[in-house]
Parts: sequence; C-alpha cells; structure tokens
Amino acid sequence: MSPEQALTLILVVISGLLVARLGPAAIKSWQIYAGTGERRQRDATGRAPAAPPGIVDRLALFAEQGYRPIGVTSLVLPVGERFAWIVAADDAASYAILAGAFGTVAMSGIYSAWPDGTWLATQHPIGQAVDRPGLHVRIVPTTIADAVAQHRAGIGRVSAGHGAPRTIRSIPDMLALDADYRVRFGGSRLVPITRRIVMPAVLAAVVFVLSALLLVSTLR
Repeated sequence: MSPEQALTLILVVISGLLVARLGPAAIKSWQIYAGTGERRQRDATGRAPAAPPGIVDRLALFAEQGYRPIGVTSLVLPVGERFAWIVAADDAASYAILAGAFGTVAMSGIYSAWPDGTWLATQHPIGQAVDRPGLHVRIVPTTIADAVAQHRAGIGRVSAGHGAPRTIRSIPDMLALDADYRVRFGGSRLVPITRRIVMPAVLAAVVFVLSALLLVSTLR
C-alpha cells in the first residue's frame, strides 16, 4: 500500500468513527426540528410523574411572582416523552413552561400572545433572542424574578400597539396557544441548535464518502 493509500485509509477510518459518533444525535435533532410544526403538547395532568426538585424550586419562585400551577403537559419526541409543568399569571396575561434540564441547565419560558398573532417570550436562563415581526424573544440570564419583571414590561410595550393579550387561565387555554405558536413559527427557533448538531455529522459523512471513493479508485 502506497503512502497516499495509507493516508486515505486513515481518513476513511477517522471520518467513519465520527459519523458513528455524531450521526445518531444529528438524526434525532433533525427529527425534532422537522416535526415541530405538527407536534402538539398534550394534557398530562394526573398521569405525569412527581415534579423533580428542580421543578419544585422554580414553581415556588414563580409563585412568589404571582403565578399559579395549572397543570402538566407532555410532548412525545424522537428521544421519548417529555413533561413540562405549566403556571399561569394571576392576571391571565402570560404563562410559563417549566421544563426539565437541557443538558445541565434547567429551562423556563414565559409567553404571551395577542389576537393578531403577535408573540412575546422571555427565556431563562439561556436561549436564542429573536426580534422580528410577530415574534419577540428575550433572554434573561439572572433570576426568575428578573425574567418575570422584564416580561411584564414587555407586555406593557406590546399591548400599547396591539391591545390586551389573550388570556390564559387553564391548560386548554395554554394548549390552544401552543398549537398557534407551532403553526406560526414551527421549528424556526430550533434552526441554530439543529445546525450546530447536524452540520458536523454531515461534513463527516461527506468526508467519509469521498475518502472511501478515493481509496477504492486507488486500489483498482
């Protein structure tokens, strides 16, 4: 075997290992992104597991800010069923989704929607900020109290031009808004995350195919 063939073989092996390592996560990430628009949360109140400590702590913090639990939802993803705990503001102008940890980070999102299709979201403590017609997303990395305060200030600003937001008092109210959000925006906000996960696997697969073809051609 020539030095060029040996080098090509090494490239085939390395890229193949990368495909095997990165491929499954990339496939799952793409499936989650591609199905977001059609996927729907469902009422899981009464059958959901007990809230884990990270959720219990955040429920207490939201209660201090005037939010009360209204139920639990479930969402079936390619990686399995996931549960989220839902709280609604006492003034019914917003609701929050308390999800389990994303990696090592516990995520919370506060949402409000208007009859004309405008949405306002505030995420804590990480996320992707968005500011475009119909969708305004802010990220607050500090405290839940800060996130609630910023969201309420945002409600005031948006309401000045769009009227009162839609009311959320129960899980059916929240599920209707969740469906509206998914129809309007689908997986658009998942694009950066999906790209970061999928692109390395795609590049590894391209290198594997090209190096394999090159190796076969040199062995003839």
